[in-house]
Amino acid sequence: MDFIEEFLQKTKADGKINSSTLVIYRKDIEDFDGFIVGKELIDVETIDVVKYIEELKKKYSDMSVYRKISSLKSFYKYLLKAKIIDETPIKGIELSNRVKRSTQALEKWELKKILDVCNESYEERRDSLVIRLLYETGLKIGDILNLDRENLEKYEYKMINLYSSTKIVTERVSEKLAEDLKKFSEESSVKMYTNDNKIFSGLTRESFRVRFINYGKRAELDRDISPNMIKKIIVEEKTRDEEGLSFLDRIREQYMRIGIGDD
Repeated sequence: MDFIEEFLQKTKADGKINSSTLVIYRKDIEDFDGFIVGKELIDVETIDVVKYIEELKKKYSDMSVYRKISSLKSFYKYLLKAKIIDETPIKGIELSNRVKRSTQALEKWELKKILDVCNESYEERRDSLVIRLLYETGLKIGDILNLDRENLEKYEYKMINLYSSTKIVTERVSEKLAEDLKKFSEESSVKMYTNDNKIFSGLTRESFRVRFINYGKRAELDRDISPNMIKKIIVEEKTRDEEGLSFLDRIREQYMRIGIGDD
């Protein structure tokens, strides 16, 4: 019996986890299953988990170890409740309290390495554009995923205008990004989703987060990353200089100097 699949389906049906967490749970449990070679998951003993934690600490931060073991705790709690096992092998194992840390900014060289590993497939071209938009505009991922072709075409892909009952946001993008967005929209996106006006149709916040983390691993970054670390770069770049201008203010100043943005 596939106990992992049974656990995931039951937990999802109960509404306890979303799609993103489902992917994380599956990977965490399958990684442990791969570690206990020659032993079934239902036959695991506490010593097996202890050895696994020791191995994890060689590769991951305390926060990541905490999360991975938390996934296993949920899995074995389910097996215990379903009376598949008589006792959880994680009982009595205590990990250090999860360290609360403020989100660190992604380094620019790390961002470049992530973009460099994206290939020319439809999905990875799309993801790289989303990453670049997050960096250049500082917009939320939800706003970027909702961008539609009509609005982008209206401003030749050089400006993003968002309107709602609570906000009006206008952000410019670089000439190169505008050019790449236009090419992607006209040559790829519209062909994949002919009846959808959204330029990034098919991508959700949860799936993008999972894919972004995977790009970090492919780029061989030696720390855990997440999309909100891109936002942190923007926050740091908004720090005022001696003249009271931020990095983004300087960019806008250049836009006006060369005539982009004049009425």
